[in-house]
Amino acid sequence: MESVWNLARARWLLLIAGVLLGVIGGAVYSGTITVDHRSTAVVYFAVDRARTASDYTAGSSFAQSVMPSFAQIVKSPIVLDPVIKELDLQTTARNLAGRIQVDVPSNTTVMNVTVTDTSSLRAAMTANAVIRRLDEAVRTLSPRGEEDNPAMRMSSVSPAVASEKQSTVNRAIFELLGALGGLLVAVAIVGIWESVTRPVRSVSDVENVSSTPVLAAITFDGKRSVAPVDPRGSESAAGTLVLHTNIAAACGKRGGVKSVAVVPVTASDDARAVAVDLALVMARARDRILLVDGDLRSASVAGMLGAESAPGLAEILVGSADFGQTLQVRSGLDFVAAGRAEGNAAELLVSTRLKPFLKVESTRYKMLLAVGGAAIPVADGATLAAAAEVTVLVARRGQTTRRDLAAAVDRLSSAGGILAGVVLVQRRSGLARVLMRSRKRLQDGRR
Repeated sequence: MESVWNLARARWLLLIAGVLLGVIGGAVYSGTITVDHRSTAVVYFAVDRARTASDYTAGSSFAQSVMPSFAQIVKSPIVLDPVIKELDLQTTARNLAGRIQVDVPSNTTVMNVTVTDTSSLRAAMTANAVIRRLDEAVRTLSPRGEEDNPAMRMSSVSPAVASEKQSTVNRAIFELLGALGGLLVAVAIVGIWESVTRPVRSVSDVENVSSTPVLAAITFDGKRSVAPVDPRGSESAAGTLVLHTNIAAACGKRGGVKSVAVVPVTASDDARAVAVDLALVMARARDRILLVDGDLRSASVAGMLGAESAPGLAEILVGSADFGQTLQVRSGLDFVAAGRAEGNAAELLVSTRLKPFLKVESTRYKMLLAVGGAAIPVADGATLAAAAEVTVLVARRGQTTRRDLAAAVDRLSSAGGILAGVVLVQRRSGLARVLMRSRKRLQDGRR
């Protein structure tokens, strides 16, 4: 149940889009549905000139006996062809007959003629025209009585009238069905996508891939160019404080580890944000911290701290600068930038100077944090992990797949790195941030 809830939270935008598209589709479809109108004319048949009660009884019995025949005549070409010509209907007698219903109540000489049409007015006009033409047919086909007059007489009881109330399709039902259909389609798409990609969404997903513990779950607001951390405020600060505690405990169990590599599973700025936040939190706790940007490909940590991008680690590794020349101080934090790497960054990182540099400089500080490049598909992260004492692997919740996480763990282990744990990072979208702030203001107002 928890995994379903996590999946719904992660893909809520797609689910809502499916519902909205379903509602729109239902509304559009309801607009294309043709509404049928029905109009009924009622007529009465009697024997003409019945003079006595016995004549009337005999005539009534005769009229009832011929009513089925008259009902069949209603749908015959002798009646419908003149109707089509009179009203200039674009149809045939056969098709028009399919839209006519004739009903004769038992033991009566009453006939109900109902016409169905997309137009209420045309349905009434057609029904009345059918009655007129039926009257002519009855006069023609009826047996002759005295003075050569038709024996049967037809009288109109209730002419057909156009409905004043416009019949409409219940759009709400179609919109509701469309919303349900859209939701089901969206759920199916999400399910198929999840089964194919299998992204990491929870602690249990990490545990299913590796025995490595999850050190913290941190939420960031979108893509940050800087990393201000207020330990008293933001949600990301709370996760960073948890990470600080767990990192200290993990390093203590390993006999006082002092150099930690922070490496993303795949290329992203998550590891840089985590490392900078962690370093600033530790620096504010009056700990001497050295932050080293070991991601020579992006070299972006300097921009996050407002520091100079060179000289830095690249110059140290090629021997053109020493530690003192590259050291910068920002917000009480000692920092070494990535520098300007010439040539292949991976080849520069395998320099014999990297591990001694981390080992020597870590002895001067309570903690040395080194930001690395991706663990896969390049070897940058694994090389830095092998040079540091322990490594923290950073995975993006909902984007890092379980396959990539497993491959990154194997890559770091094969390179000789010791994995201390995994950090799950979630990037909150702009809309999610707005909704969260609105909810927070509402809660503050209730207080």
